[in-house]
Amino acid sequence: MAATLAVGLLATVGTAAGRGPNDGEIFPVSPSFFQSSVLAQEDEPELIDPGAGRDEDPLAMESDERVIPEPISPELLKEVSSRAADGMRMPEFSVDEMPDEASSGKWLSSGQWYGSAEVLWMSRSRNYRRVMGFDPSVTGGSPLLRPNLAGTFVTTGVPWDLVPAARLTIGEYMGRDQLDRDQSLELTYYGGLSFFIRDNYNAIPRSFLVTPLTGTILPGLPGFTYAQTYGSTISSNFNSMELNYKLHRRLGRDQLVMSPNGGWTRHAERGWLPAVLVGARVVNVDEAFTFTSNRNGVLPSTFSGQYAIDTQNWLLGANFGGELISQNEFYYWGLRGRVTPAISFAANQQAAAGVNTLPPPPTEQQVARGAFNWRQTADQVGPGFISDLTLLGGWQVTPNFAVQIGYDFLWVAGIATATRQFNLDNVRPNSIDGGGQILYNGFSMGAEGSW
Repeated sequence: MAATLAVGLLATVGTAAGRGPNDGEIFPVSPSFFQSSVLAQEDEPELIDPGAGRDEDPLAMESDERVIPEPISPELLKEVSSRAADGMRMPEFSVDEMPDEASSGKWLSSGQWYGSAEVLWMSRSRNYRRVMGFDPSVTGGSPLLRPNLAGTFVTTGVPWDLVPAARLTIGEYMGRDQLDRDQSLELTYYGGLSFFIRDNYNAIPRSFLVTPLTGTILPGLPGFTYAQTYGSTISSNFNSMELNYKLHRRLGRDQLVMSPNGGWTRHAERGWLPAVLVGARVVNVDEAFTFTSNRNGVLPSTFSGQYAIDTQNWLLGANFGGELISQNEFYYWGLRGRVTPAISFAANQQAAAGVNTLPPPPTEQQVARGAFNWRQTADQVGPGFISDLTLLGGWQVTPNFAVQIGYDFLWVAGIATATRQFNLDNVRPNSIDGGGQILYNGFSMGAEGSW
């Protein structure tokens, strides 16, 4: 029995080992054949029912579940740029090796309060041109013609000097609106302008002066006609205060740029920052004018004349303005302006006095003798207008501090300037002219910051 089993096994093995169908030879069989046959049987996959044992085997349940990634929110893609230069700009995804993306708006304007302080050096337009006096031996018969400058004493004879002024602003951030724009309330003082000029005019030897302010027909007024020296002073002041609500946008998110060493650096992206403001503004312009006359070597109690004009102007109006700033990482430039339609409250006070007790001159012309003295006041309510414009540029020294330079224009209209109020001859008592205007211009420098 055992021999029969052995012969059968050898026959089977011989056939499986590769006996040739033609030559009938038996090939030697390696022991690995048996091992591979056994492994082949062990590696056959086992059919398992997917529903079997789910309640008993939690690991099998977890291995068959597929994790579906959450969709990306559209807000995370709104800062992606399609420009070639922004190829390294990264969206706000949660990548561990990248720093948190910060807003340049917060970096450049952080804090609850902000303010600026500037010093200005400004000049102003010349006065309304009026001839205050002339020498009849020089001018001839046409002293009031504009081309006739020789022998005339005019209000525009001396230009204004540059004078200092100040512009101070303090504001508080009030949060952001639904469009992510900053809202703030700011108070601005603009003023301190104080101009003053003095001018004098003398008659040529053995001549005298005549003022057309008393009328061109002699004898004129005592103490003014027949003088040898005329003198004048003019002063002008400007001050402004305004309270505004301001709405302005910030820069967007920064660019995250990969450097060659594999590190990430943050760079602010240049952008235009528009702003609008609305509020109220009050402006004060005061001017004073004096005109004096005398004769050389003669006491004022014998011959002299004084004429003084004081004007006050208050303008109150609604303030509208805006700015457009090109903000970069370390510098900015742009313009800022405001316009203010206003109601103008103007007033003036005038006083004149003169005396002449000299003997009549040895001439055929008659000269007024005696003395006079009068005072008058007037006021007027009319339209006014204020506007200012600043061209500016600044350097961002730190995120919260910058230095700035600029050139400024300021225009005030609808006011009673002193040189438009001449009424020395008192032809129109209690008169006032509110049609004056002044243009200021100059350069500014200062600093601004937030905290």
